[in-house]
Amino acid sequence: MKQISLFLTFVVLLTLSACAGRINVEEAAKAGAKQLSADNLDTLVSGNSLHMVAWDNSIEADVDFAENGKLNAVNSVGDKTFGRWHTDNERHMLCMQFKFWGAGDTNCYKVFQDKDRYLLFNNDGTLAQTFVPEKEVNYTLADINAGALAQPPPGSRASSPAQPAQKKRRRPEPTPSPEENSSLLSTLTLGLLGNGGNSAEPPAESGPAPEVISQPLPPEELRSKEHQQLLDSGRCPGCALAGLDFTGVKLKGADLQGADLSGANLQETNLIGANLKGANLSNARLTDAILIKADLEGANLADANLHWADLSRANLKNANLERAYLVKALFYKADLTDADMTGVQSQRTIFEKAIGVPAHLLSDSGEE
Repeated sequence: MKQISLFLTFVVLLTLSACAGRINVEEAAKAGAKQLSADNLDTLVSGNSLHMVAWDNSIEADVDFAENGKLNAVNSVGDKTFGRWHTDNERHMLCMQFKFWGAGDTNCYKVFQDKDRYLLFNNDGTLAQTFVPEKEVNYTLADINAGALAQPPPGSRASSPAQPAQKKRRRPEPTPSPEENSSLLSTLTLGLLGNGGNSAEPPAESGPAPEVISQPLPPEELRSKEHQQLLDSGRCPGCALAGLDFTGVKLKGADLQGADLSGANLQETNLIGANLKGANLSNARLTDAILIKADLEGANLADANLHWADLSRANLKNANLERAYLVKALFYKADLTDADMTGVQSQRTIFEKAIGVPAHLLSDSGEE
């Protein structure tokens, strides 16, 4: 499988040499690394994004830790997933469970701070991965004295006891695993996180995004003929479907050419290979939607929320993407020729091998 290059330019300073091999927890402690307590971990990861690197530097991932205990992640080959996180108060460990990565188990790690990076150790004491947080954290002296981090590590910026911690700490509990849910995005396993996990919760969004007001799917007897036609046959060109909620609906290969889907909720909707030529998707919510090979030529996506959406190989010629929210969206080999991308919000967006992308957006994504 061809790898998608890492969209975020990030330098990780590794202290391990090739001959030194795989460091263990005892060696790290002797070298001065300090273990973080559960409270320190909450302060560090809650609401933060961690750039994680496998112990052998074989793969990397960006993982967002929402304050409500949800996870969003994308690795260096473009595979995405979501899940849950919590801290183990008794064992002072960080625990992660992912939907599509791994075999479905929750994995917990001891976390040590080593200067400007952090080390995650498996239960057997071997190094699993390292990470660098996107936002620096100022631990209070109260945190340090009360937790397992016995003293400020070299180079840390511990604040005075009177100064509050940078973030409000939360320790969400994990949720039970749901029934299996298939996705094309589940084909790659993130080796650096070991066995993954499952969660029934959809990914949490990060950052400001367009607000979408949609109405739930009505009972069958109250649906319009056009509405029911789409659900039954997958064909509804030119239909009036504005503002409706199609969250998670399978519309693979659907014919929605010229349809009015303005303000519709299409979060996690499967639209692989769908015909959306000239469709009105303005203000639509397409968070985590799967639009691989979808035909969106001439479609109106103004102010649409495409956070985490997969538009690999999609046809977006002459599409209107004004002010669209493209944070962490995937446009691998997409055709954006003559698309209007005025005022789009683009951060960590993957445009690898895409056509017609404005130069400033390629620069923002680190792919220029």
